[in-house]
Amino acid sequence: MKLQIYILPLLLMGISGYSQDKVLKKNGTSFDAKLVEIGSSSITYKESDNLEGPVHSIDKSEIYQIIYGNGKSQTLGKYKTTDEARHFILSGINEYGIDRDRNDLSLHAEFEGDHIKINSVNAKGRVVHEGDLWDVSKVVAFHKLSQRKDNITYLNMVTYKTTKSKRELSKLVIKMTDYKVAADVLEAIKDLHCMLKN
Repeated sequence: MKLQIYILPLLLMGISGYSQDKVLKKNGTSFDAKLVEIGSSSITYKESDNLEGPVHSIDKSEIYQIIYGNGKSQTLGKYKTTDEARHFILSGINEYGIDRDRNDLSLHAEFEGDHIKINSVNAKGRVVHEGDLWDVSKVVAFHKLSQRKDNITYLNMVTYKTTKSKRELSKLVIKMTDYKVAADVLEAIKDLHCMLKN
């Protein structure tokens, strides 16, 4: 009987001594790990199923949030609320977005729930090309920005597009006139994607 009393606390200590952390990446994937160190630009960790194995490293810019084994969390993404991210995305696209085929048309974006709709409008604000609905919560892949001459930048991602007749996986391309703003919009879309997915 005394042996059982001494073994139970030891077993409980072993269980509580290991807490699993969860890392949510900006690309929408996540993994379980035991964090070793959170540095200024990267985190180091061990795989949760191989604690005796090697230490891995990942850049903090790839991480949206860390959920610690004790239930607390730390958001590394720039945007903390969906409203904040949506506001920045819309202002960036509406100010710097232009039509892919006609530089005389600007873009006007708006959100409908988890979907973004991007119309091409003329100088008077009249819709010339009505856009489809693109699901920000279901992005499959984010591509690197493609910068062209005159600071023109293409922001690309693969997600679900909804038209009047169907829903299909497709590539959303947003043409913008400022590389830095396009990079910031992409970061905001990644953060929003993580918030909507979770």
